[in-house]
Amino acid sequence: MQRQGTVFMALAIIFVLMITGCSGGASPKTTAPTTNKQKEHQDSTPVKSESAFPRTISHLSGETVIQEKPIKIATPYIAFVDYLAVLDEYPIAAQGVSTITANFPSLSKRVADKNMIDLGMEVDLEKLLAAQPDVIIAADDIRDQYEKLSQIAPTVILPQADDWRETIQQMAAIIGKEEKATNVLAEFDRKSAAYKEELAFRSQESVMFIMYRGKEQFITWNDGRFDPFYDGLGLRRTEGANENGQLSLESLAQLNPDHLFVINNWQAPIQGGVKEALKGSNVWNSLNAVKNNRVYELADPSLPGPMALAKIDGIEEIMKAMGKQK
Repeated sequence: MQRQGTVFMALAIIFVLMITGCSGGASPKTTAPTTNKQKEHQDSTPVKSESAFPRTISHLSGETVIQEKPIKIATPYIAFVDYLAVLDEYPIAAQGVSTITANFPSLSKRVADKNMIDLGMEVDLEKLLAAQPDVIIAADDIRDQYEKLSQIAPTVILPQADDWRETIQQMAAIIGKEEKATNVLAEFDRKSAAYKEELAFRSQESVMFIMYRGKEQFITWNDGRFDPFYDGLGLRRTEGANENGQLSLESLAQLNPDHLFVINNWQAPIQGGVKEALKGSNVWNSLNAVKNNRVYELADPSLPGPMALAKIDGIEEIMKAMGKQK
């Protein structure tokens, strides 16, 4: 994926990758799509059953033996809280708990009463040590600290931005919840197929996902992150929308999608929303999506991300927006 600097020095997280990842300078934890080299060691060693411990997990920094099913899980990477929540597991300590609470409503609801220790965005290793975790699930942004982390607890290093289906299966293998991961993916596929049939009447109407940056500038993506929605739900891509990065209002008008999803820019929120901000623009008002009341503003900024919850909640948001016959 492309990259953009974040407001916070340490806010190099998948949420930033997924939201602002197209428009410029690099942030410490923002990554491009996983390469073949990254994938060399990431596949988890198959296990016979969920009760089969100890088990050896192969990962980006080698192999780690997990002696027993972990109860106290810690993650110094904010996006992995998402995967754990989807697996009905909640870390005792995690990066960016307050950031989740303030900016990501879907995940925030899931972790609201879980009393997780906030390791901060600049992860506090002393707090991590004090939490006494059974296992640490970290990302390759702190791969250079693998030895330090391993002294605290058995540590597994996974890519920051891999395919969400692979990541949830890897997480499940670490904590012994393979059956749960299988059920989550099966339910997602079942719903996607059902929603695809229900949205068939929209199959000739173009769809586009953007984020408003202010000053009539947008962020757009063309790196496959919306494939689970386009392909899974049978949505039609907007013809000519091949640009990653910044997109002007005039360029958006030329593409002229029938349906426009505007994702909340959590780092620079637009007061009143994009429809309010641009209501006086003749160019904006000329868009088919605007004229036909098919602009959908999404409060949760997770949709562009590779995380499990972004996909699971994403198909629900899209169905809610586009499923009504008009």
